[in-house]
Amino acid sequence: MTRPGPVLSRRRFLTGAAAGGMAGAALLASPRSLLALTSNDLPAPLQRMDGDWQLTFQDDFDDLHRFQQTWDRMRIGGDGHPTMRYPKNVVMREGELDLKLGHQADPKRPFTGGYVRTRTFRQTYGYFECEMRIAREAGVNNAFWLISDRETEGDTHFELDVAEVKYPNIVQVSARRWRPEKKVLAASYRAHIRLDDTFHRYAMLWTRQGFRFYVDDMEVFDAPNDFAHTPALLLLSNAVAPFAGKNDGDVAGAATSIRTVRVFQNTSA
Repeated sequence: MTRPGPVLSRRRFLTGAAAGGMAGAALLASPRSLLALTSNDLPAPLQRMDGDWQLTFQDDFDDLHRFQQTWDRMRIGGDGHPTMRYPKNVVMREGELDLKLGHQADPKRPFTGGYVRTRTFRQTYGYFECEMRIAREAGVNNAFWLISDRETEGDTHFELDVAEVKYPNIVQVSARRWRPEKKVLAASYRAHIRLDDTFHRYAMLWTRQGFRFYVDDMEVFDAPNDFAHTPALLLLSNAVAPFAGKNDGDVAGAATSIRTVRVFQNTSA
C-alpha cells in the first residue's frame, strides 16, 4: 500500500474495444468448485463482454469453517504508516468480515487494524470484485488488493490495488511493479457520495493486455499490462496512514467491513 497518485477530475473511459482474452489464466485453488454462470449471474461489466465467464472463488463470510480454511489472519505492520495489524482485529459476524481499528501502547505503531490473505487461492487474469463498506474515519486506508506469489513470480514482483478507499469518497486504483524496475500506473476517483454509509462494489478486470478498474460497475480507469503475468493472491486490509489523510487520533470502534469477495475467469480465452 503506497501513496496515491493525482486525483482525476472525471472518470476515464476506455475508448477501444474490450481488452483481449485471458490466455494463460491459472486457477490454482478455490474454496468452491468452478461454476458456469448465466449472463444474469455475472457482474454488470462482464455481461457486456464476450467470453465464457465462470466463478472461481466466492466467500460471503457466512461460514467460519470455510473462512478459516480459505484465509490467513495476519500479524503484520507495513511501510509508511503507524499501524500494526493483528489476527484478533479480524472478526466474522452475520455475513460480514470486519477489520476492526483500535489503539495500543506503542509509540511507533499506536494504531491497530486487520489484514487477511488467501491461503492457497491464486489466479492469473480474471475479474476480481468485493463489496466493502469503509471505516467512518478520516486517515484510514481501506484496501482490496492482489500481490504476485513469491513462489511463482520469478524476477517480477507486482501489486494490483483493486481499491484503496479513503473516507469519505476517494478511491485509488493502481497497478504497480516493484521489481525489477519500479513502475506505477495509478489514478484516483472521487465519488459523488460518501462511501462509508453502505457497501459499494470495487472491481478490476485483469487481462494479458491490460487492467480496468470499476466502482459500482462504472469504469474509472484503464491501463496497459506489460508486467503482471503470474498468479496473484487476494488481500483485504486496513491501516491508519498519512497517505490516507489526516486522522483525529481516535479510531476506536471503527471497522472496514467486507460482505463478499468474488473472482471470475474467462475459460474461453
